[in-house]
Amino acid sequence: MSERARALLIAGGTAILVTLLLALHALDAIELPLRDAAMRLLPRRPAAASVIVAIDEESLKRIGAWPWPRATIADLIDRVAAAGARGVIVDVLDPEPRDGDARLALSLHRIPSVLVAAMNNGEWLLPAPALRDAATLAHANFELDHDGIARRVAATKQTRDRALAAVCYDAASMLRATPVPVGHVFRPAFRTAPAMVPVVSAVDALEGRVKNKLVFIGPTAVALGDRVRTPVSIPEPGVMVHAAATESLLRGEEIRELPPLFAGILCAIAIIARRNVRIAIAAAAATIAGGILLLNAGTAIPFASLLFTVIVSTSATALLQSRQAATDIATRLAQFREREAESKRVLAHELKTPLASMRGLTQLLTSFDLSDAERRRVTSLLESETGKLQSMVQGLLDLERLSLRDFEESTQVIDLAALVAARVDFLRASTDRELRIAPAAPALVRADPVLIERVVDNLVGNALKYTASAVSVAVRQHGGEATLDVEDRGDGISDADRERIFQRFFRGATAAGTQGLGLGLSLVAEVARWHGGSVGVKKAAGGGSLFRVTFPLASAYAKAGAM
Repeated sequence: MSERARALLIAGGTAILVTLLLALHALDAIELPLRDAAMRLLPRRPAAASVIVAIDEESLKRIGAWPWPRATIADLIDRVAAAGARGVIVDVLDPEPRDGDARLALSLHRIPSVLVAAMNNGEWLLPAPALRDAATLAHANFELDHDGIARRVAATKQTRDRALAAVCYDAASMLRATPVPVGHVFRPAFRTAPAMVPVVSAVDALEGRVKNKLVFIGPTAVALGDRVRTPVSIPEPGVMVHAAATESLLRGEEIRELPPLFAGILCAIAIIARRNVRIAIAAAAATIAGGILLLNAGTAIPFASLLFTVIVSTSATALLQSRQAATDIATRLAQFREREAESKRVLAHELKTPLASMRGLTQLLTSFDLSDAERRRVTSLLESETGKLQSMVQGLLDLERLSLRDFEESTQVIDLAALVAARVDFLRASTDRELRIAPAAPALVRADPVLIERVVDNLVGNALKYTASAVSVAVRQHGGEATLDVEDRGDGISDADRERIFQRFFRGATAAGTQGLGLGLSLVAEVARWHGGSVGVKKAAGGGSLFRVTFPLASAYAKAGAM
């Protein structure tokens, strides 16, 4: 067979393979983050139609704890209607009948209104019966991808005899006729990011702020409601994401994916043009620039697939062998599955610490006769940890992709000493062991606070697990570094184990008879390296082990960046 014929055969095989992989979404773990990065490069647009009336910390402080009486919500809707709003979307789901339902229903009848519902385990969770006929019901479910990011909204959802449109469709229909395509999946472009939608506290005056606007009423307080992450934002309150999706729908800003067959054909062309380096380089540049321009127009191309094909086709003649190409692709898919499985194991392991703390606090509440002050304190700790759990899960999922994260965007300057002291106080509340922390001066470092908390949890948790003596924690500064020391008085770690203890899945001799996957210390090592620091262990002066994690001080990091 001639080389040209082989090239055509490989090009055809590449087109078929890429088409199948894209059609089966097998490359989403690579394609979607690249598309998200391109979306963040697009120009932003201010919100034109939406305003959020927020149930925020200030309103909770002045009006009272959640849930508010129905009459309070009704008064808020009356104020919104009186201020000239075009419609109101109440992003609060309270399915239980309550006093004041009739009063709230009257307020909802006063203005075009939407009440949210949610599908849970194949069943609708609907507003209280007295409210269902007072407003349009819309589903508030987001379609989360494998990485927990909301990129899609089902235009309709149906179970049994009830079908509901998405919140953004029913909200947009208040301003203009908006057909609801059954079975369609809407992909907002989010040119208006959730955080760009104007927010008014529920306790503030509304005059002039909501006139002729769609008013979304919903919780933004940290203790209330779920947080949703979009391609262009950190986790934000769900009400803000609904408003941003509505802005995209009203402007017709929807991301449409390039059909897989077209992408396969483009990859085949890149294979055929492999010998012309200048054409290949131009094709790579055109892929990036043209992809961003097409995304700006609402069409998403498979960046990773096209770039990978262009690069490989010009640099690896070995890919002319179809058998080798198939082997390489199979290997990559196997590695992806292995990394995905490992990520799940890491997640399961890391969930144990906060869940154990919450369980211990719950046992305090249920098994002991606590004073009112003690009960309030334990309840506050339990509520705080519950609120952090979702952020921790997302942090662990992001950990496997630390090398792809932008350090500047993902971190902030924090006081390492204060953060560690607060975390130790929390851990002390859920154990009867002696846990000491040395007083320390502020130590400012640039870091992700959620990841640093995971480091403290792992090191202190291991020390408490493997020793019966007191555990000491200290934060110090030395030169341009801050150090976190966790010291115990246990049996210590052998020299041979010290060399391998930070490897994934390795468990030393002292771990025999205890539960664990050998992932905690590897997590500590990865977090330290991503922050530009290091981790080590040595024999403590009084016996046992001393684990030391170093982080560059924020001042040292700033000097390095200036150079």
